[in-house]
Amino acid sequence: MGLLALCAGKVWGQQALRLPEAQPVMQEAAQRFTFASDGPAGPGWTRPDAIARVYGNESLPVLFRRTLRLDQDVPRESKLSWIFTGPHAGLTVELTDTKVHLVERYYDSVALSGGSYPDKVVREQERQFVGHVRELTVVADAHLSVMVILNGEKVIEAPLVFDLTRQQLMFSGPRNEHMVLSGALLKERTGETTVSVEPGKTHQVMLGFGGSPSIPAYAELSDEGKKEYWAILRRYNLLIDREYPMGTQMKQDLSNVDDLHDATPHYYGDNFPNGEVSDFEYSRKTREMGGMVLYEMWALPSWAIEAYTNTGKPVIDAWGKVVKKAAKPDVYARTVVEFCRKAKERSGAAPEIVGIENEVEQPPQVFAAMTTALRKALDAAGFQTTKIQMADAPYMWIAVNRVKDLKGYPEAWKATDYTAAHQYDYQEFLANPDMYDERLQSMREESEGKPFLATEICLNDGAYQEPSYRVALQVGQLYQKDLTELDAEALMYCWLLLDVEQPTFGSSRSLLVPDRSQGEVPVASSFELRVLGAFSRHVLKGMKRVESESGDKDLLTAAFTDGTKSSLIVMNRSIEAKRLNVEWKGPKWTRMEKTSFYLENVESAAPEEVVVQSGEIVTLSNFSAEEQK
Repeated sequence: MGLLALCAGKVWGQQALRLPEAQPVMQEAAQRFTFASDGPAGPGWTRPDAIARVYGNESLPVLFRRTLRLDQDVPRESKLSWIFTGPHAGLTVELTDTKVHLVERYYDSVALSGGSYPDKVVREQERQFVGHVRELTVVADAHLSVMVILNGEKVIEAPLVFDLTRQQLMFSGPRNEHMVLSGALLKERTGETTVSVEPGKTHQVMLGFGGSPSIPAYAELSDEGKKEYWAILRRYNLLIDREYPMGTQMKQDLSNVDDLHDATPHYYGDNFPNGEVSDFEYSRKTREMGGMVLYEMWALPSWAIEAYTNTGKPVIDAWGKVVKKAAKPDVYARTVVEFCRKAKERSGAAPEIVGIENEVEQPPQVFAAMTTALRKALDAAGFQTTKIQMADAPYMWIAVNRVKDLKGYPEAWKATDYTAAHQYDYQEFLANPDMYDERLQSMREESEGKPFLATEICLNDGAYQEPSYRVALQVGQLYQKDLTELDAEALMYCWLLLDVEQPTFGSSRSLLVPDRSQGEVPVASSFELRVLGAFSRHVLKGMKRVESESGDKDLLTAAFTDGTKSSLIVMNRSIEAKRLNVEWKGPKWTRMEKTSFYLENVESAAPEEVVVQSGEIVTLSNFSAEEQK
């Protein structure tokens, strides 16, 4: 493709591409258009002598392929602009007789520039060509990219993380000459796909979905806000409370574990602190709704750690630092057991699961000692039903290595009930999620049948802190992969509720944020809540996953049943709508739920024909999520 010159966010192709001849059109026209450079000016304000634009009459799916068929070349000294717009940003493809130019721009803040319509170009790319353009295609796909295709030949590809919802055409040329350009926007076809379910082939039994509430943020909600918060958790079936309990500030007698003033603060940018602290009434409420508690400390208090010197190869943590302090296993175990006693007394029950430690690196022998000491202490204190989850790592590849190390200590491995991991390394593959499969398969193999918990999922890479449905859909692919490739029994988002001022941070880290303008009530921070809800709302605790298979690699599925209630989740990550043929003997679908940029988990009666639009998630079920209590 020749040399490229890069400067100030621009990419200019240096060698002209010779275009192939366009192939015969097999698609019918959805909308015709005709422009004349000397035609009458379009009516309306602000464009007194501009040629009238042509506006598309559809709302674009989040993933799409759209094609213009041109009847003739774009005349010299003229330009056709195909303008795509969304709630935060826009994309324009400009075509002349010799080059195509792509521009991405944001326009959602007055800080972006001056003028009547503030905007800022964030990416430009162009390519010169030789030949006759008869087909111009724009593809926004599930690889977080946009492609421009001329006569079937890809000429430009660029990253695209924001949503596009509408389109329009603009033609510009000399007003004193007669230049004509006509053509049609072509109608996209709907594909056919069969999904087969084998109910006799069963996998994991589900524990459910949830995440970590920031208790300081929860405390700031109004009474109405707290009521609404619990209604949201019930509606979305987010009933696993993964605590961020008191850590470094904990007193030895545990007298302050639920003291908001001692909450270990988390400082995120210019947002308000969200701290590590417990709330026993919150735990009680979770259980009253049928939920459960997962307790896992992060950094331990000073009295529970000691200096560590490795006589061999140094232990390095995820941030490249040498580990110089380690936990005192017996002190750690006594502390956790004492918390379990307090939890039983104050909230009615001890945590159902206890994680060894969150995102702190310990020498393998120390992790093993913490595990065996905790199991013995729990059993001795009467908490035999409390399960143990391995120590959480920030990345899957580190978690795989931790499992390998733990298996070197048979007693500790035997005492471990769940393997687990955070999956921040998924962001390395966010544009190509299937490349992450190898790490998931490694964890599955190393776990040797022990059930897996996806304990913390979110995005913390600044490149992906765009509150778009496109980005949320990529996270949704991780949910599907965890469920079907790792047999995860639980999926947990990082934060359920976070106190934020900076909205892009909230949209990536938390499902909910307080809305101070509406009286401190919780609202969805982005599309992340609805995408997780597409899975959580119809996958109930106790359901088993059963084998499902699609004949299309871009139609991702997951099926669940408890023998009475059944659900099938279908995610379409292709650029083509799909008509479904479901082969599952038994369930009679009565409900269908749709999730997309335009639909927030909208449940309706199941239709005779099911079509899953590009970028859409459809859940078929024989029960209503809205009626679950």
